[in-house]
Amino acid sequence: MVKPNYTPPTYCVPFVTTGCTFGQSCSLQHDIFKCECGLILALSTQEAHRRGKRHKELIAAAKPTKSKKRRGPPKDNAQQQQQDGHSEPVEQLIQCEDCRKKVESAEYDAHVEEHQRQQRLEALNASLAKAAEDKHGVTVTGRSGIDFGIIDLDTKVETVISITSHESRVALKKCRMQSSNRGDDHGVKFSATLRGRGSPVIQKGMTRDVSVVMHPSDAGRFEDTLELVFFDIDLRQTFIITRAIEATVGSREDHELLRPKAPYARRKIVKFNPVGSVVPSSRPPAWTKTVWVDRLLGYDIPKSLLSALSIPGKGISSAVKRFMPTVFNEKTYGSWFQVLLHIEEERVKSDLDAYSLSDVELQPDHPRYKLLVEGLAEGRPSVLVGDFVLVSHTESAETLNKRTWYEGRVHKVYENHVSLHFNDGFSTYRGTKFDVRFVLNRLPYRRMHQAVTNKNDQSRILFPEPKHIQGVQRVPLEKIVGLVPFYRPIGEDEEQTETVAAIVDQKPGSVPFVVFGPPGTGKTVTIVEAMRQLLAKDPDVRILACAPNNSAADTLAVKLMDLGKSQVFRLNSLSRKIEEMPKILREYSSINSNLVFSMPQVEPLSKFRVVVSTCLSAGVPTGLGLKRGHFTHIFIDEAGQGKEPELMVAIKNNADKKTNLILAGDNQQLGPVINSPLASILGLKLSYLARIMQREIYNLNTGKGITIVKLIKNFRSHPDILKFSNDQFYNSELSSCGEPAMINSLVNYEELPKRRFPVVFHGIVGKDEREKSSPSFFNIDEATQVKKYCTSLLGNKKNGIKAEHIGVITPYHAQRCKILDLLYKDHKMRDIKVGSVEEFQGQERRVIIISTVRSNKEFITADIRRSLGFVANKNRLNVALTRAQALLIVIGNPIVLSLDPIWRGFLNYVYNRGGWRGKKIDWDPLEPILSTDEFVSRRKAQVEGEMEETIARLQAMIINQHADTDELDIELDDDAEAAAFERPVLREAE
Repeated sequence: MVKPNYTPPTYCVPFVTTGCTFGQSCSLQHDIFKCECGLILALSTQEAHRRGKRHKELIAAAKPTKSKKRRGPPKDNAQQQQQDGHSEPVEQLIQCEDCRKKVESAEYDAHVEEHQRQQRLEALNASLAKAAEDKHGVTVTGRSGIDFGIIDLDTKVETVISITSHESRVALKKCRMQSSNRGDDHGVKFSATLRGRGSPVIQKGMTRDVSVVMHPSDAGRFEDTLELVFFDIDLRQTFIITRAIEATVGSREDHELLRPKAPYARRKIVKFNPVGSVVPSSRPPAWTKTVWVDRLLGYDIPKSLLSALSIPGKGISSAVKRFMPTVFNEKTYGSWFQVLLHIEEERVKSDLDAYSLSDVELQPDHPRYKLLVEGLAEGRPSVLVGDFVLVSHTESAETLNKRTWYEGRVHKVYENHVSLHFNDGFSTYRGTKFDVRFVLNRLPYRRMHQAVTNKNDQSRILFPEPKHIQGVQRVPLEKIVGLVPFYRPIGEDEEQTETVAAIVDQKPGSVPFVVFGPPGTGKTVTIVEAMRQLLAKDPDVRILACAPNNSAADTLAVKLMDLGKSQVFRLNSLSRKIEEMPKILREYSSINSNLVFSMPQVEPLSKFRVVVSTCLSAGVPTGLGLKRGHFTHIFIDEAGQGKEPELMVAIKNNADKKTNLILAGDNQQLGPVINSPLASILGLKLSYLARIMQREIYNLNTGKGITIVKLIKNFRSHPDILKFSNDQFYNSELSSCGEPAMINSLVNYEELPKRRFPVVFHGIVGKDEREKSSPSFFNIDEATQVKKYCTSLLGNKKNGIKAEHIGVITPYHAQRCKILDLLYKDHKMRDIKVGSVEEFQGQERRVIIISTVRSNKEFITADIRRSLGFVANKNRLNVALTRAQALLIVIGNPIVLSLDPIWRGFLNYVYNRGGWRGKKIDWDPLEPILSTDEFVSRRKAQVEGEMEETIARLQAMIINQHADTDELDIELDDDAEAAAFERPVLREAE
């Protein structure tokens, strides 16, 4: 408490409005103050603070004549860095006195400023929390807040809040929602009114009710604050009590179905590195034995590197860099990528530990055992035939790495369980409990290690330079004009025709040729045409056609099928499920009597003119004994999606000095999937395609037709769907050339905010949630909205839309599952594909609906990476936006999405063109787009400013009420006179 004769210091800024404790003329309790040094502190600590070192340092630092003294790192640290061979300058470090963290000198001021901002925010929140406290003997129901729960759209709902005065007579002076003072869109959602006619006075021991009504008109979550301004008639004091109000407008049925079964709890992951004995198992009997000529080595991670990866914090980056070469060239190529592969592999192993099982039973299914695995159907964890699973009898956690483990080999994978085969000495009985650990299949990593370290380091492939194209000219015009395409539409596209002619005209041993294919420009069709032309021109041509994933490889094989079974072979991994491949390709593959893929023998393999496989399986031909150089051409589609070592399995294992390499892809679309943030930062995230496109000879102005061609005719999307990505990523060079009947088929869709503009952004402030054991996010309100759009599209037959015409893209696995749960309730929607951006790369749908999911309302105190996650990835956004042919619908929280400048650009585009629905934006869509840091800083300042304004307004309201009571000249002992407090505002619907 502050004494009545206390005078606050000049540097004190009041933050709390909790009733008069300072005298008859003041209603403030000065328990928080802002010091002249900039910090906001408790009043009780002011004297100690002002005598302290921190206060003096901040005051001294603020003087313009003196600069802040910075302390450098300890000498031994600087000397150690020099001894470690670091050539970069040593950053000075300053230890923050607030958090004791060492911060680089260049970042220190910003670091301290963030502490001050957090302190201000904490003080503001403390003030608002005090306003919510019951006081003066008055209690208001809902101290923890009033939640309306789930409300159906367009259904007005009322709740009642009770006010009881226990100690004296009080009058309710004002009753209103906070948003009505700000004038934002929540002001039309909630209204509050004191029930009953007559006096607003609440006698001692009496209870009055306030009616709060929710008027839903849009879906999503809505929050507001009820402000109740009281006057204590006996003490002649004004005070305020507030209550948080929230409601969710949506489907109760959907929320009940999809809500989390239990609150999310991060699983404790115990590092698994068994040093005890491991009893081996046997290979699946369904596999055909393969005779390998070139055996793979183990390529185990060096113990010293493994030790460096265990260093906590920022030090890990410096520690790992010591294992990498100081330069990246032909001589260091293998060792450079080996370190990155080791880092990535260790992270994947660690991630697998999250799927560990404890206290589970194995069900005997002689001669195998069944192991139930939740999430198996969704690939979490991803388990393939041939993988290993380790089991041991459950014991204490301390013995985890020292026990005897039994190696189970996966012989078959089912919907929710795997069939394991163990050594003949393994047995169990009912009730026996086991701990289970999934083991990473290292074969892909071993193949990549082998590829990057082999001696086939051709500079024209790895580091192409101007010297490699000396004397090379653009393909002559007569050859372009004279080309007779197998696929006639190719001849109508200048860029596609020139691309095919340039590939066919290349001399053996040329530099890699890049087919730069933005979305919907037909790059796959183009390279397939080039393959056909090469095969027709020269009977000695042998082609290896690859892609990073099976889906894209299948697409290539399907487009080449008509060459015949004797010409085309689809090479598959032993572990691939036969059901995953299109049935029409089975006769082009090697399948044994057990209906399992098998490896061909080298002689029949050598007779095929085209072999199609994934990049990783492209290491099989040389492993079987096929000579390097057998293939005259190597084509890689979707080349930007694979890791560089992954592509090198196809390239370095198979290409000799005469082999030509053709890469088709787009460095503005999805890059490789990298699990390790460290490996990503150190370079593994950069694809081979993106890396060589940065080199001088792939300049689009000088290299066109020689090393690269950019396809610019988009045959997929309506021009309004294409425009944003075209302007943002492709210099506005793309032209919309889709079939008019297709791309214009939904320009009059009844749900469009603006007819003939087939792009919708539907703003919803939902809630991102997680299930107990899954870190993946989902958003029920967005899932409901996805269902509504799907129902609308399929319900109107005039649209001509079928379920297979609709694709739903969402970046989170949990949201995919929730949306499927909703859609699969209706058999008409079962053919709607719901998947990640990666699953839609290279695909198209007439309608694309995107659910962005993230709606973290605490963004003001969070880092953008935590608020948006990997939604803030420009390549992902580009791919997602360019899958639609006739209609694009994006659902998300615009306030959160706008934290990312590219997303903000898209939101501005849709808003300015009239395609907006739902939650409105809170920024100017016409102003220049600020950087993330600038925009987030402004947004945080805006929210803090609103909080300060709210507190200042409440404070002013209390002070002003004193003036009002004097003017009204109330007789405090007469209840009838007290009725003069009744004002029309009490019955306003705000």
